[in-house]
Amino acid sequence: MTWYVVRTKPRQESRAKLNLENQEIETFFPQITLQKIRRGKRTPVTEPLFPGYVFAQLDDYAGKFHKVRSTFGVTKLLTFGERPATVPDALIAEMAQLNAQSSTIQKATAAAMPQIGEQVEITEGPFKGFMAQIIGLDGESRCIVLLNWLQQEVETQFEFSQIRRS
Repeated sequence: MTWYVVRTKPRQESRAKLNLENQEIETFFPQITLQKIRRGKRTPVTEPLFPGYVFAQLDDYAGKFHKVRSTFGVTKLLTFGERPATVPDALIAEMAQLNAQSSTIQKATAAAMPQIGEQVEITEGPFKGFMAQIIGLDGESRCIVLLNWLQQEVETQFEFSQIRRS
């Protein structure tokens, strides 16, 4: 049994994987979960690690070539000239292990990130020691906070490294 690289139609990796598995072909589709800002809130988003590609394990390449190629969601089997692109079993096993570990790490990282409404302490700069409330997230590493300065509420931005949860 050898692992082959299957090229899928744009954003149809899951469809190709499902249809290949329905034909009793073992597949591997590595994904990664990222924290992205959607409508001002940090949300986990799962994306393909290799967009447009799925790995399929075939015992008879010549016999199943047309079956795989005509599967819904699949464009073609990746080749280098006349030779099909293969992936060693050890690499697939390592990617599967890393895929499982990354989901555990992502869950821990998401819990560690500041959230909207949370009280934080400013740790650097002229506002060091001030308490503030997070009112928005700006990009991957910045947040918008509301702090009380000279008896007025002031809105400003800080890096995550410049604040600490209280």
